Amino acid sequence: MLKSSVTIVIFLLIFVNLNSILSIPIEEKSLLHRNSIDEYILDEMESKHIPGLSASIAIGDSIIWKGAYGYANIENNKIVKNETLFKIASVSKTVTATALMQLIEDGLLNLDDPINDYLSFDVVHPLYPSDEITFHMLLTHSSGIKDNWEYLFHFVGDSPIAFQTFLEQYLVPGGEYYDSDNNFYSWQTGTSWGYTNIGVALVGYLIEKISNMNFTDYTEYNLFNPLNMNESGWYLRDLNISNIAMPYHWDGEEYIPYGHIGWVDVPAGDLRTSASQLLNFLIMFINNGTFNYQIILDNETVELMLTPQLPFNQMIGLIWWKSIIGGRTVWGHGGSDYGARALMQFDPSTQIGVVILINGEVHLNSIADKLFDYAEEIINNSPPYKPEKPKGSTQGKVNQKYNYSTKTTDSDNDEIYYIWDWGDETYSDWLGPYLSGEQCNTSYTWDKEGEYKIRVKAKDSFGAESNWSDPFIITMPKCKSYKNKFIDITESYPLLQIIFKIFTRFSNNCL
Repeated sequence: MLKSSVTIVIFLLIFVNLNSILSIPIEEKSLLHRNSIDEYILDEMESKHIPGLSASIAIGDSIIWKGAYGYANIENNKIVKNETLFKIASVSKTVTATALMQLIEDGLLNLDDPINDYLSFDVVHPLYPSDEITFHMLLTHSSGIKDNWEYLFHFVGDSPIAFQTFLEQYLVPGGEYYDSDNNFYSWQTGTSWGYTNIGVALVGYLIEKISNMNFTDYTEYNLFNPLNMNESGWYLRDLNISNIAMPYHWDGEEYIPYGHIGWVDVPAGDLRTSASQLLNFLIMFINNGTFNYQIILDNETVELMLTPQLPFNQMIGLIWWKSIIGGRTVWGHGGSDYGARALMQFDPSTQIGVVILINGEVHLNSIADKLFDYAEEIINNSPPYKPEKPKGSTQGKVNQKYNYSTKTTDSDNDEIYYIWDWGDETYSDWLGPYLSGEQCNTSYTWDKEGEYKIRVKAKDSFGAESNWSDPFIITMPKCKSYKNKFIDITESYPLLQIIFKIFTRFSNNCL
């Protein structure tokens, strides 16, 4: 726990973990000009008391940005990395729903089937006993099952009560946690909606019954493995706890750790993963069910899940929600738990996807809006024009430095970086930034004789690259043998030797 003054100092010391962003290849359009977005996020973290944050952006199937900031564990002085795991709370529901839709695609059930056809116990609304509860109702929160928070238990550590056992005791008359008045809504099944964690936990139990696999095994084999989410898990016992961000509460003066909390309704909110891994899951939806050329869901299934399903609520699909962020219509889900918030959204019109995970307790829409804005700038961004043909010496000597220059402009007036190809299989680093139209000066030394074609390429601060310039040719002739012969000839003529020395000192030509 740290006092607020100490916390501010820590943020200034940490500022930002850039390791991962610098490792992203240029071909993926990584954002090199990221000061504004870093400053915005850090300001939000300081003003809203967010201990740690990890976020990622995708456009289509390309990850174009990752950011990691602050502390995963204050007490252990551990900073957030892109690989840090966070609890994603109710965003977990999208994974559970996806697993069920895979079983529907396999022909093992239909969306409108009564769930009691697949259970070993019957789930009946006490006020409407003749109404069937369907899978569609569970996935649209219209089943009439209600969260009774008196019995929605949570623990420090994994829940000691298996969610399968809990559900039967909660939903069946005579069960230890059954309450006909408070475990169900008063409205008729399928005629209204009410958000329910218990209903989604029941989806997880049905996945087990239909697939004949443990819920965690099913999601691991059919989702996490093909989506490269190999460090994701529903239970703390299956994860490296030291890599999980500690949940915190800001009490007005200091951060109070909650500990790692497990709920009894595991499939509805207990998944822990990283922003990078969760972005893989989102990319699969952005790309209509495909990830790395693997079909995880049929595109028709994805379309159905992202289509409003209820005449009385046009914002909900199948678990996925439609919402508005910064004026744009997006699909996704949010998550909220003690000391944890998560947001996963994408815009179908631009194929931009955003994931934000924190170990604090504030809303994330303003940060999401900023990340969407940033990605839209990339989409609308134009690369710099092809640089001018380099200027400089056309002939020279080996092991001597020569200066060259070029310049170009950017239609968006972005800052520009240059990379030089020296014609000997050697490239410069990206040099810059330079203002649009500002001349780039650099130098190089060749160590072998020959003819070299110099080229230069530009890119703007968002990573958009120009074409290579026209080549500029420089020749490195052999000088030493001619020089020795000339010295031999002029040995008897001191005045000629003086003239030769002056000439070779100020000329790039060889004799």
